[in-house]
Amino acid sequence: MIGHCVHSYVLVKSLVGLGDHLGAARMLVRVAGSISRFPKHVVPILTSTVIECQRAGLKKTAFEYASMLMRPEYRSQVSDKYRKKIELMVRKPDRGEEPQERLASCPFCQLPGPEGELQCISCQNTIPFDIATGNRMTLQDWCECPGCHLPCSSQAFLAILSAEGRCPMCNEAVSMQEVRQMKDPLASYNQQGQAAAACMGSAGAAVPTRPVVALPPPSSS
Repeated sequence: MIGHCVHSYVLVKSLVGLGDHLGAARMLVRVAGSISRFPKHVVPILTSTVIECQRAGLKKTAFEYASMLMRPEYRSQVSDKYRKKIELMVRKPDRGEEPQERLASCPFCQLPGPEGELQCISCQNTIPFDIATGNRMTLQDWCECPGCHLPCSSQAFLAILSAEGRCPMCNEAVSMQEVRQMKDPLASYNQQGQAAAACMGSAGAAVPTRPVVALPPPSSS
């Protein structure tokens, strides 16, 4: 979904600020995988992907996107600050083993899968998107933003609030004291989906199966 890609891009700045370069790299790889959806931002996104993947130890992935940047249509647009480093990366690639993506249980069927995969390969449900990490939600650590009421990991959400004081999705100021883990998160999530469906249905629009969220544009920084 393009909405997930856009928010994944927006999250990168917060994750880098927290020192989570692996998380930032995974989000950028997700965005880079749909790069055709961002034709005006191809070179900045791919450059950020290469740099963060290199920092996170995803050297094989960094090489793949560095090679894309060295194509004739992109090469001249790469910032002088990074061009030589990226050229060297392509000339002398390091294709060592990359860290395996962590596993997280599906909240619907409980079977584990890669934490960044938002569709369960077992039950085929679309897994709720964590607005604080960009990964799938798990039942063990589920809260929601008091402002936009979208799901997030309480631990990751509190880390962002401690650093920035605002929700990374709705940008509303949130007090850390307002954040509470939810006892029955799927019930609340399903109620939100039903409310959104009823709202859209009464307006004569196509009824979605999950809430429709207006996402902010990618950060220009």
